[in-house]
Amino acid sequence: MRKVFRYFCKSIFVNSKIAIPIVIGVIIVIIIGIVGIIGITNQEITENINEEKWVKSGPFEIDKAQYNVGEKIFLNVKDLTSEDKGIVKFWRPLNSTYWITYIEMPFDGMKKQQFNYYFEPRLSDWKKICSMNDLAGNWLVEFSGTQYENINFKILNQTSSWDNRTFEPLENIGRC
Repeated sequence: MRKVFRYFCKSIFVNSKIAIPIVIGVIIVIIIGIVGIIGITNQEITENINEEKWVKSGPFEIDKAQYNVGEKIFLNVKDLTSEDKGIVKFWRPLNSTYWITYIEMPFDGMKKQQFNYYFEPRLSDWKKICSMNDLAGNWLVEFSGTQYENINFKILNQTSSWDNRTFEPLENIGRC
């Protein structure tokens, strides 16, 4: 019995020289993995929070304050009063001091208290928007017919990493 006990203790000690570093290595890998997952999760949460900051003015709100060329702009309208009636105007920059109407949408709180609308600013020969430079800049959302403050947002002269489109300039086409 003593020999068996001695053999058992000796084999555990010899194997422990190999087993202990392996166990420590596995624990380190698990800790690094957990820290990495927590770091990625925190980064995703931070990105989602930044993306979910809606810009508001009264019952009107757009989904972000900054867009890349090619992204859709979402306008949500909630809880219009029966007195709210006018036109939502999206103004694109011509230069640093002048804007031109890109799109208009009438609204009437007597008929509809809430609605959603989205559009994608794009190159257009007809609207004389010939390159990404014509879309980029500080845009303005005006709620004419109301006392609500304007909303400002920016379109950057870049595309999103997921967007494969090239947005080549419209040259020698009609008005461009």
